[in-house]
Amino acid sequence: MNRLFYCTLFGALMLASCNNNQPAAETPAAEEKKIEVQLSDLATDKDLVCGMTVSADGIADTASYEGKLYGFCATECKEEFLKNPSEFLSQQ
Repeated sequence: MNRLFYCTLFGALMLASCNNNQPAAETPAAEEKKIEVQLSDLATDKDLVCGMTVSADGIADTASYEGKLYGFCATECKEEFLKNPSEFLSQQ
């Protein structure tokens, strides 16, 4: 019984020493990504995928295509645009 007690105690001490008595790291909240772009840099003031008007503080992502810069309200819109840019530009 004494041997079991000491083995258990030793195991517990080993586990505790791995933690170094530091609190568990907190998972940081997702940081909102902001794009620094002037509206005058964009080829259009509309998100070509969803049609939403983009503003200086509402640009979530950008894509460059054929030398022009396009702004998007969400990364998902940018990804959709990049699948077939000519389709969205022809609807403009």
